[in-house]
Amino acid sequence: MKNTNYLKQNTSRKNIIKFQIENFEDTFSFWIDYYLHMVIYGVRSEEVSKKITLHLNRFKIFFEDIYGYDKIAICVKRDILSWRTMLEGQGLAAATINNHIASLSGFTTWVSIQSPDAFPVGDPCKGISELTLPPLEPRTLNIEQISSLKNVCDRLERLHQLKGRKWSKNSEIPKHSLRRPFRDRAIVFVLLSTGLRREELVKLNLEQISPNVPEELYNARKAKIINIQGKGKTKRTVFLSSDARIALAEYISKERINDINENSIALFLSAINIPQRSHDGRMSPRSINLILKQIGQWHDAEIKDSERKISPLRPHDLRHTFAFQLASVTNADSYELERRLGHRSQRYIQRYTNPPEDIAAKYVEKL
Repeated sequence: MKNTNYLKQNTSRKNIIKFQIENFEDTFSFWIDYYLHMVIYGVRSEEVSKKITLHLNRFKIFFEDIYGYDKIAICVKRDILSWRTMLEGQGLAAATINNHIASLSGFTTWVSIQSPDAFPVGDPCKGISELTLPPLEPRTLNIEQISSLKNVCDRLERLHQLKGRKWSKNSEIPKHSLRRPFRDRAIVFVLLSTGLRREELVKLNLEQISPNVPEELYNARKAKIINIQGKGKTKRTVFLSSDARIALAEYISKERINDINENSIALFLSAINIPQRSHDGRMSPRSINLILKQIGQWHDAEIKDSERKISPLRPHDLRHTFAFQLASVTNADSYELERRLGHRSQRYIQRYTNPPEDIAAKYVEKL
């Protein structure tokens, strides 16, 4: 549409206001573009802007599919409720659906203020309550699972060896050229001892580790990661366990040194011979998922007890595990949990202080 192209090319608020007065259209297409350029783009973060744009465009498509056009004046509360029901039918989580409705509600409220007659029967989002969220329960590994997971990580170098008859008679079997067992072990141990998010982990630079010299890490009684950039532009410091310090020292001295180039400042690097490697060698968040998934599968292949299996192993499982253990040793000190986890929401803090069902069941068993 002509208005969409104009708004993309003339993003100054002065031009948009002039355009709105001269080219007003009673459509969702027009109002959504107008709202995004006036209120969202350049004001909210890029990540939030993308989510709001996605949510609003999803509703517009839903609305057009029903009516065949996107005339904003005919939208009523029933349409919003129908959209919410459709999102539920798609299997989206309650929190995700609430975010969609919140984005749409912010939009309809703003439109109602700008043009009181836009919705003749009133703001269609007004009075729509949020879906009730399910209880937050962490997916926490227990002590036995942590122990067997660490056992697998200590043997990753062997698990990464090449397979086949060609290598069966060799005294030293080489590992796959793209595999980095010491790095993967360090990733697991760092996640277990710090509770870092996946995105926070891949953004770490070597200089954030103190100390970051292998010899000093081997002998240090305390080491930390500083200036971790969390959500909401927060920064925090976390400490490394003995296992994490040793694992990092071995990774830095045995593998990282072979994967660096002139741009390598990241702590965790992809193998230097990977074709799709980034220019600075920094790993992608998705690669962390793949590494943990494989380690979880190796772990479960050796475990007969189904209750001790951990697959699919995900980065957030290790964050939950750290948080629950921290809550246990600090008597659920909310201030300490906020400092180390980078969370401000008490609802999410409580998630880590409530024991998972299997642990809660053992408490009851002792009564």
